[in-house]
Amino acid sequence: MTAFAKKRPRYWHLLAMVPVFVAAFLSVIGTGGDSDGLNLVTCAPDEVSNRNFSAQEPFSFNINVVNHVDLLMNAKDGDITISGIPGSASITIIGTRRVQSESVADAQAHLAKLQVSVQDLTTRARVETSQPQCPLGRGYFVDYTVTLPSFFALILNNNGGDVTLDALGGKVSMNNIAGTITLTDISGNAEINLLSGNIVAGIASLPLNGRIDMTVLSGNIDLEIPVNTSAEFFARVFSGSINVSNLALDNEIITATTVSGTLGGGQGEIQLETQVVGDIDVTGI
Repeated sequence: MTAFAKKRPRYWHLLAMVPVFVAAFLSVIGTGGDSDGLNLVTCAPDEVSNRNFSAQEPFSFNINVVNHVDLLMNAKDGDITISGIPGSASITIIGTRRVQSESVADAQAHLAKLQVSVQDLTTRARVETSQPQCPLGRGYFVDYTVTLPSFFALILNNNGGDVTLDALGGKVSMNNIAGTITLTDISGNAEINLLSGNIVAGIASLPLNGRIDMTVLSGNIDLEIPVNTSAEFFARVFSGSINVSNLALDNEIITATTVSGTLGGGQGEIQLETQVVGDIDVTGI
């Protein structure tokens, strides 16, 4: 086992704490990671009986890039696509606010309670979804499509929904509770945490001394990396399989639940883990 692999605690033996983990995760997302503790809310019984009808409204924002270097996005529920554009001088945020309820009129009335705010913070753009803490049976969703300069770093928190990240060259830090996370043509450091779902990732290149760190509580990790990647490699499952193909892994150590070794000169780090159930597949391209 590599030295860096020992840094991460094993969470699978704390399954009884999953509800608490989810509550804490939601609380942190809701405050942009600045929460000092849990602020749990007790909701009344569902007010509406179904979500058969919906209402929606589009939105759009644009920020001219001057000294900006990253995007912080605190979303709630919905699908998100973020694409890096080489040479871009702006951040474009478009999307749709959606409410599902038992009637069109009720859904339309509650659209006002679902808001998107965008702040220009000189060196950072911040996007925030705001919605009722007690949905009372309604569904509140915001779908985002974002383009930004490819060198930007990204900090993304989301409750549920599919997320696609494409052609990003800065560091990616992401937390999602449920959904599929797809990364394509990524060339920066990546730290991905997912509670339930799958990670499908294509890494274009790993920076010198860079790090890829992906954790799924329940779900699979499918990672493609260049065959000339230089990194210390460690993968671990609790219940599942690990498959590494088309990669020269030196000093390989294989156990029933782990695979470790060195890729190339071992200058970076790749750490992958499924903590309850899920497979890990890593392919050299």
